[in-house]
Amino acid sequence: MAAVNILSNIRFWIMLGIIFALIIGPVGEFSSTLIVLVLIVQMTLSMDGLTFNAESFKKNKAQIIYATAACFIISTGTALLMGSFFIADHPNIWNGWVLLAAVPCAVSCVMMSFFLRGNTVMCVIALAAIYLIALMLTPLITKTVIGESVSVLKIFSYVILFVAVPMAASVPVKRAKISRTVKVIVINVMIFIMIILSLGENRGYLFSESGIVVLIVIACVVRIFGVSLIMLYLMKKRNTDRDNSIVYISMAVWKNSGLAVALCFVLFGNAAEAAIPCAISLLIEVLWFAAMSGYIERVWPSVKQPSAVNG
Repeated sequence: MAAVNILSNIRFWIMLGIIFALIIGPVGEFSSTLIVLVLIVQMTLSMDGLTFNAESFKKNKAQIIYATAACFIISTGTALLMGSFFIADHPNIWNGWVLLAAVPCAVSCVMMSFFLRGNTVMCVIALAAIYLIALMLTPLITKTVIGESVSVLKIFSYVILFVAVPMAASVPVKRAKISRTVKVIVINVMIFIMIILSLGENRGYLFSESGIVVLIVIACVVRIFGVSLIMLYLMKKRNTDRDNSIVYISMAVWKNSGLAVALCFVLFGNAAEAAIPCAISLLIEVLWFAAMSGYIERVWPSVKQPSAVNG
C-alpha cells in the first residue's frame, strides 16, 4: 500500500524526472516523437469511460466558447506578454515564447479534469474544437508575430494524434477495465518521461545560461500560477460552475508545451535555445498541477467522490 501511495504521488515523479533529466541529458533525435507518444497515452487514459453524442456538443456550446477564449485569449495573451520582455536582448528566446503562445492548450487538461472530477466530457469536446481552431490560429500567430509559419498539415496531424487516436484507443482500454489507481500511476510515469525528454534536451543551456533561465522561470510562474489563482478566486466568488471552472482554469494556463518544444526543433533547429521557454513552461505547468490539484480540492472541493491521486 505504501508503494502504491508513492507511485500515485505526482510530486515523486516530478522530482525523479528532474534528477534523471539532469543526469541523462539529451536522448537524441527521437525526443519529439517520444513526447507525442507520451501525450497520446495520457489522453487515452484520461478519456477512458467517457461517452459522447450530438447532444453533448449542443449542451456544452457556451462552455466550448468560454474554454476557447481561455486558451487563445487569456493563455496566448499572457504568454506573449511574458515573452515580450525577452524581445530586445534574446530574440531566439522570444521566438520560443511565440510558439508557446501559438499552440493550443495541453492535452493534459483532460488529465487535470479527470483527477479533479471536473467536467471531463466538456473538456474533451472543447479540446477537439480548440485543436480544429488551431489549424488556423497557430500558423497565423507565428506568421504574424515572427514571420515563420507552422504548417497547417502538421497541426492537422496533431489533431488526429491527440483527439481521434486516443478516442479510438480508449475503447479497448475501457474493455480492459483498468483501475483508477493504475491509470493515475501510468499517467504519472508519462509526466516523468516528458520531463526527462524536455529538460534533458536543453540540459547544457540550463547550466550555461542560468541567469536567463531564472528569468524565464519567473515569467512562467507569473503566467501559470498568477493567472490560475486570479481565475480561481474570481470564478469561486462569482459562483461559476465548479466542474466547468476546472476546465477553464487549466486551459488558460496549461499550454501544449510538448508540442511547442517539438515545433521549435522543426522551425529553429539551429537555435535550440528557442525551446527553452517551452521546456521550462512544461516543468512549471507540471509543478503547478501537482500544487494546485491539492489546493483546489481544499478551497473548492468537489461534491463528487475524492480523487485517488496524491497531489
